[in-house]
Amino acid sequence: MHLPALTSLLLGGSTTAGPNLSKPWSTWMASSFLSKSQNIDNHYVAAVIHEGIQKAATTQNDRALLKYASDAVSSIVSADGTLKGWNSTFYTLDDIRIGNNMLYFWNSEGRKDNKYVIAAKGLREQLNRWPRTPEGGFWHRAPVYANQMWLDGIYMADTFYATYTSYFEPQNITAWNDIELQFDLIEEHCRNSTTNLLYHGYSEDKSTVWADPETGASPYVWDRALGWYFVALVEVLEVWPKTHAGYSKLLNYYKTLASGIKNVQDARGGWYLLMDPELAGREGNYIESSATAMFTYSYLKGIRLGLLGKEYKQPATKAWKLLLSDFIQFEKNGTLSFTGTVTVGSLKGDASYEYYTGVEKLINDGKATKMSLTTSATSSAPSASSTAAACRQADFTQFPTSDAACAVGSISGVPSNTTDVLSKCCKSAPVEEFNGACGYYCLSFEQTIRELQTCFMENGARPGDILCNSNNSATATGTPSRTAGASRTSGSGASATGDSKGAAPAVGVSKVGLGMLGMVIVSAISGALL
Repeated sequence: MHLPALTSLLLGGSTTAGPNLSKPWSTWMASSFLSKSQNIDNHYVAAVIHEGIQKAATTQNDRALLKYASDAVSSIVSADGTLKGWNSTFYTLDDIRIGNNMLYFWNSEGRKDNKYVIAAKGLREQLNRWPRTPEGGFWHRAPVYANQMWLDGIYMADTFYATYTSYFEPQNITAWNDIELQFDLIEEHCRNSTTNLLYHGYSEDKSTVWADPETGASPYVWDRALGWYFVALVEVLEVWPKTHAGYSKLLNYYKTLASGIKNVQDARGGWYLLMDPELAGREGNYIESSATAMFTYSYLKGIRLGLLGKEYKQPATKAWKLLLSDFIQFEKNGTLSFTGTVTVGSLKGDASYEYYTGVEKLINDGKATKMSLTTSATSSAPSASSTAAACRQADFTQFPTSDAACAVGSISGVPSNTTDVLSKCCKSAPVEEFNGACGYYCLSFEQTIRELQTCFMENGARPGDILCNSNNSATATGTPSRTAGASRTSGSGASATGDSKGAAPAVGVSKVGLGMLGMVIVSAISGALL
């Protein structure tokens, strides 16, 4: 399933302190995403993006961002409660996710706007008419995926189903039992009892080309589907009545899955696209960003809610650091991009290894949100230099070289230790000033842009003050000799290796939401937890 800027959504919260930032990661990522083109509609991609923005804004008390998210959701619900673009006879679980957005703003804004109640009731009543498998599970989509349940669908529909029930029908045991059944069926058919991981989905009638002849399950553990499911469990447990017998069962599903996911975490902190243990490191498989963000979020939220023990804080923190070091890209215009997110995953075809690993990755692909400097870095920022007044007028988008390089610069003046930081990180490349000492830079010589950025941050540079002119894999190709008048030089003129284009391409929301959503989500965790 497509995952647009996911990486803004998942928010929970962590108790670990982030580095001293010039601006919060969560709202920085949210604002960065809004600077790119996007749609406002009732599709799940837009729904999760706006949910991520809403969570980031809430944790940082950013009224402007919160108003944006509120207005976006309000714009697709007419005064009479009609959900614009909604077809009550089209059955796809993806389109139920928007119900969470409506319920959030109805509840947080005083439970006054009845149009949200009417629209949510329409979605809830559609679930009563939904095509089901012989055992009672919701079809993922009708008629295309008849008798199929996917992990993705649990996140898209059952979190809304549970939240709606908790608000309007808390004593409806039949509804709670039905929600429990959806989890039971996916667990029965998709859980691998050895690894405690779940396969992407299953076909109850086993009629698909990929269905296991005994369980009906698909052949691989796809990371983002498992991420959706892991998040769904913690979100549903948050609203589930503890007196209902299903609570302990779902809690066990969550805890055992948390253990299984932890067991297959890569040494650097991430998770592979295909998570079956025997596939780790196999050619074509890779560490994927959106699911890594989802797992981080669900772990941290589970710890905060008291559902998980403190032993999960370490793997979550390690994952967070990896997200920051490997998947955050600083753009020349001061925005952030989130990289390494697979565009889509589906059970429409043969669900083969070649299919999953052959799907392209995109910058800012809509599946995620999260970022924050290494969560363990807690040093306070040094005081700014006395050049602040002049620096407010400086143009930091005019980089003094076309070769791959990174700078530290700020409109408030750079900290007094900036040259020391660069001296430690720039290797044989000289440190030069530009913008009248409002910034200092060096070529990314003998190292990639990503390595240079990481070194800057590890030595105390604030992420918001770091500016690079090339993509993460680029390295400088020019001679690392000091140039005269560095503040206005044109640089060596040599082209960088790798992709030397500084800014990420403008990507539409339809395929951009989830990765960034994941970023926004995890980033919101860096400050305060919901």
